[in-house]
Amino acid sequence: MKPCTQCGRCCTNSDFMGSLTASGDDVKRWRREGRDDILSWVQVLGGENNPFGDLWISPRTGNEAQRCPFVRKIRGQERYTCTIYETRPETCQQCPMAVDHMKTVRCEMLEPGDTDADVAAF
Repeated sequence: MKPCTQCGRCCTNSDFMGSLTASGDDVKRWRREGRDDILSWVQVLGGENNPFGDLWISPRTGNEAQRCPFVRKIRGQERYTCTIYETRPETCQQCPMAVDHMKTVRCEMLEPGDTDADVAAF
């Protein structure tokens, strides 16, 4: 596997965005950090002691976002950056997940012959 190129395809793929969830640890961390900016995009489910949530739900429309609301294009480049990198959801921390996922989003890190074991080792 190549190093991450910041292509943003994992953060801007509308098919992938609809499957993302926040763990209970994510929700609790964001509450502790006072990250209402993030929580406004999370449909929090579960009770107070066992929260989890659907990511990225527009606070204006209630619809799933077509891309992560916290990814930004780097000016003058075809690269992207995460504005919440230090506290991003666990699901984002675990990216890439598998070769099939990388193929789906057309990840630039994937090289011929890469296996799920290579992805897990990344």
